[in-house]
Amino acid sequence: MKMEYNGFTGSFDSKGAYLEYLEKDGIDLIRKSPDGNSTHGGAAVLFPFGNRVRDAEYTYDNTNYQLPPNDGKNSIHGLVRDLIFDSIECDNYIEFSRHFQSDSYPGEAEIKIRYEFSENSFETTFCVKSLTGKIPVEIGFHPYFSIDGAYSIAYSGTMKKLNYSDKYFPDGTTTTVNYNGKEINNMKLDNCFYLNSPISIRDKTHSVTIIRKNMPYIVIYNGEHAGNNAVAIEPMTGAPDAYHNGIGILSLDKGNDFKCAYSIEVS
Repeated sequence: MKMEYNGFTGSFDSKGAYLEYLEKDGIDLIRKSPDGNSTHGGAAVLFPFGNRVRDAEYTYDNTNYQLPPNDGKNSIHGLVRDLIFDSIECDNYIEFSRHFQSDSYPGEAEIKIRYEFSENSFETTFCVKSLTGKIPVEIGFHPYFSIDGAYSIAYSGTMKKLNYSDKYFPDGTTTTVNYNGKEINNMKLDNCFYLNSPISIRDKTHSVTIIRKNMPYIVIYNGEHAGNNAVAIEPMTGAPDAYHNGIGILSLDKGNDFKCAYSIEVS
């Protein structure tokens, strides 16, 4: 599905409620996946967990659940990327929805993802409602922002890097870092940060500002799958392995809902 609005062009797939690419006035903003993998390009929807879960298992409400081990012995990037969503379209938005349940998950939920265009911004909103009982929730998105050559980031406030006990899993401590105004293209990053303010990416041709609602964590990734023309700035409601360490994990009782979002402003 392709949508055009006020100079924006976006392409969407009902499989995974996936944003395939986004551009504005002919400038690439979110890069298409080079190999068809939804977490190597575009902007994948990550639910009910956003990053890795150690050993592909977790315990919730005194019950143990097994996850698909799709990252070595760990599980990564949630359970909805291969599911088919229903959709409705309007002039300036498309909304995907579906009923979610899984043997790897303790309850049932209604989830909606809306992509909405406005004059100079593009917003992605996620809403989840518990249908059957208490459920754990961590939500993430995986957008790959196109860049041309060297790029820097800018933000206000304090950025805290989550320290890892090993390669991928936070140990509960943080280190304050200062990347504000600095070129990060020569840093090899695959880290989670706490930053409760907008963050901008700037290269030689354009600047993109990412504004998040109820998503105070971000993963910055510029490794192998980013190549030399993208950087992933991934809004998250919680940290990697949140189902074990509890950092940012949410619990929703039956009938309760939660909404989070991120928007992209272009200049």
